[in-house]
Amino acid sequence: MRKVAVFFGGKSSEREISVLTGVFALNVLGKDTYDILPVYVGEDGNFYTAEKMVDLAVFKGKEQNFSQVFFDSGKGYCWDKKRKHARCLGTIDVALNCCHGGILEGGGVSALMTMQGVAVASPDLASSSIFMDKTLTKLFAKSLGIPVVDYVRVEEKDYRKRGKYLLKTVSLRLKYPVVVKPARQGSSIGVCVANDEGQLQKALETAFSLDTLAVVEKYLPKKKDVNCAAYRLQGEIILSEAEVANSDDGVYDFSKKYLKEGGDFLKGGGRVTLEGKLRDKIRHYTKLLYKRLGVSGVVRADFLIGGEGEVYLSEVNAVPGSLAYYLFCERLTDAKEFFCDLIEEGILEQERRQKQIPETGVLTGITLRK
Repeated sequence: MRKVAVFFGGKSSEREISVLTGVFALNVLGKDTYDILPVYVGEDGNFYTAEKMVDLAVFKGKEQNFSQVFFDSGKGYCWDKKRKHARCLGTIDVALNCCHGGILEGGGVSALMTMQGVAVASPDLASSSIFMDKTLTKLFAKSLGIPVVDYVRVEEKDYRKRGKYLLKTVSLRLKYPVVVKPARQGSSIGVCVANDEGQLQKALETAFSLDTLAVVEKYLPKKKDVNCAAYRLQGEIILSEAEVANSDDGVYDFSKKYLKEGGDFLKGGGRVTLEGKLRDKIRHYTKLLYKRLGVSGVVRADFLIGGEGEVYLSEVNAVPGSLAYYLFCERLTDAKEFFCDLIEEGILEQERRQKQIPETGVLTGITLRK
């Protein structure tokens, strides 16, 4: 039976959302198909495990009493506090990343496991790091001819030095209102709409309290938020339908996603899908991003449709909420097969990519002078 390490939690503002995704994955996968190793990344940055992690309630209290985990040569080890020694948990065959936000979604989990020789059923370091930074995502999308909303990239250090110039640039280039976002945050955390210079200053301070880089975008009235996801199955790219996530005339913020009436995350998203040319265009853009960057695992691309029907890429999530199962599965019971497909494809992808590392002989050919 394959051993699957499911990573979740982490040092980010999305830690609690990640716990939801991780516990969901643990319960969906169960114990009959794989030998599951829960790996919770605490706020201290350490790895922990416990069988009881399948119960969401254990993460609500402060006394969690988890065992610390570390990895060596592809094997997992659990530190036994009482006996003061490490117990081997076996060789990890594949890792599934359920960490939202921060370095772990940005490629940390993929890099760690790849260094250990473990297959990864999630996007690799390169694609994760690009998608984690909204400004890099926009640059990559523009290089492929995928439209993005007009924006201004604002670094905190530049803003502190020449804030008046940057505020004037936003006013001239974008006009008000504008949308302000921390560049490397997810779940719409810290997203604000600014209708004038005073509100823009406050919105930038909010963004800089979460990140050192902000994105200021032109506001689109009467827009729709649309999601489309992609993953690879037996080497072929599988696309979801283009689904309307939010059609309100406002930003699709954290409250709408997770808090309002249980949150769209907990409801599994809406079921209003696009048809015709808009559907085809969004699915084409999603596939183009996925293919050209050589992505593995599942990602969700978020688009904006303007009032005149124009399509813009907003961002791409390397670890979407609940791994975007709801965009591919009609029923919750289908999620298990979907997660298993991700895991098996991750193993196949590693086999396809494995190459022999040549020895250059540089060190053996060097003679040191005494």
